Amino acid sequence: MNWGLIVNILIRLSVLYFLGEVLLFPDDLRFAGKAIPIRNFIIVVSLSLLFPFFYFIKKRWKHYPFWWDNLYLSIFWLDMFGNSFNLYDTYFYFDLIPHFHSTAALAVVLLGAFGMSFWGGVGLANIIHLLLEAQEYYTDVFLGTHNVRGLFDTINDLMAGVLGTLIYGTIVLVLAKKRRNII
Repeated sequence: MNWGLIVNILIRLSVLYFLGEVLLFPDDLRFAGKAIPIRNFIIVVSLSLLFPFFYFIKKRWKHYPFWWDNLYLSIFWLDMFGNSFNLYDTYFYFDLIPHFHSTAALAVVLLGAFGMSFWGGVGLANIIHLLLEAQEYYTDVFLGTHNVRGLFDTINDLMAGVLGTLIYGTIVLVLAKKRRNII
């Protein structure tokens, strides 16, 4: 039994559920004013297809890397899960968990699945995270959404991402040294 495939299917189905939920109930207090329907739609129709694109179109790997894809998809799943269960509004610092994990997971995926160096993966993941934070801030300023609670929120999110990438990245390096085949 291929557990990686089963987990992948479950993650993808739940992400589709989260997308359907925000499309059907965009004015629900959990989603209102955050541009979540469009963000989730973009994630489902483009970003979640990164691994299938590299596997089927670019022929990057001999076998589909389900566990790397699952780790990558966990980035989006955790954010959507937090919105669906209203964790962002219920728990003031909940957003530090997705910012920590998601930036770190991206760094690990860049290291493992795409063969980047430690500092390359950590750096690129944090640059992408910085761009996400800038997007959140500027959509609040120019489009009237309410994703950022102030400068402290942005700084805390960025610091959580840096800390996450260093911790997850170090774990991967230690495991790679022990196994000599992870990266």
